[in-house]
Amino acid sequence: MKAIKIFAAVIVLILTTSATTNKISANDKKLVGIWKGFEIEKQIKGIEKHWIVQRFSNGTYTIMFTTKENCEIETFTEKGKWWTKGDTFYEQQEDSETFESYKYSIKEGLVVHFKSITSEYEFDDYKLD
Repeated sequence: MKAIKIFAAVIVLILTTSATTNKISANDKKLVGIWKGFEIEKQIKGIEKHWIVQRFSNGTYTIMFTTKENCEIETFTEKGKWWTKGDTFYEQQEDSETFESYKYSIKEGLVVHFKSITSEYEFDDYKLD
């Protein structure tokens, strides 16, 4: 029964997000789909972070994060808009005036490497679908 409730919640989340329309004009279609990633202490010492991101062709995204610190696990979700221009990827969270920007490169269509333009932070997303 619990699995059915979780499955239903994920379906509702996907349908709600995909129903959102967006006027972003330039998206690299190779980034659309479901991706996973992880990092260990790249942004915050002592924090291990895992995520699954779904980027939709309409320029919206949903990320489900799981973080672990001192054996405590937390989960949270982020939604927003994404777009590309040349080799630059932009991501803007819902209700935010600012956006993050990364240089990106795609390796064999299965891995995307992101490098922050404003910091030393970098990470990879791995294709799931």
